[in-house]
Amino acid sequence: MEQIQRNVIANVLKKLSFVNWDRYFGEKELTFFGWINREKDNYKDFVTVVFNNKGLVVSYATSSAEYTREIAEILNFYHLPCNRIEYFCDLPNIIKEDKK
Repeated sequence: MEQIQRNVIANVLKKLSFVNWDRYFGEKELTFFGWINREKDNYKDFVTVVFNNKGLVVSYATSSAEYTREIAEILNFYHLPCNRIEYFCDLPNIIKEDKK
């Protein structure tokens, strides 16, 4: 990947300043993983951003209810809400919502 594409990607990731970036993988498309700290319960929400070989964002995903709309706006994407799996189906290995 050319330095100009790396710079474009770095600039996009910097705009998501509330995300602590952790890892990436890929060759033609690069997927970046990061975490958002949640103050209220000390958990973390994930964020993934996928870039094509030109440095353009092609998709993203997050588990953050707090930042999901802001991420979509920053990345110039249509917002789709994140839904809990337990409301979709019953699996033995689900992290159930803590209703304190």
